[in-house]
Amino acid sequence: MKEKLSVTMERPLVRFLDSLPGESRSQKLEQVVRRFKDMSEDLELRRALAAHKDPEEEQRAHAALRELMEGAVWREE
Repeated sequence: MKEKLSVTMERPLVRFLDSLPGESRSQKLEQVVRRFKDMSEDLELRRALAAHKDPEEEQRAHAALRELMEGAVWREE
């Protein structure tokens, strides 16, 4: 369900909003807010995942990748 909202913004922001694709200012503003919400949720998830990373596991993964890359370089000759 949608709710009616009255918004007052600075003129440069209104011009930017008007430059976006969409049928109406309402639709454009909803798209901008939805995109911001999605990005905020993604950032929050990334922070949560980073907080639970095992530093030793990450170091082992980097070492394995480095060995793989070094081996690939020698096999290319």
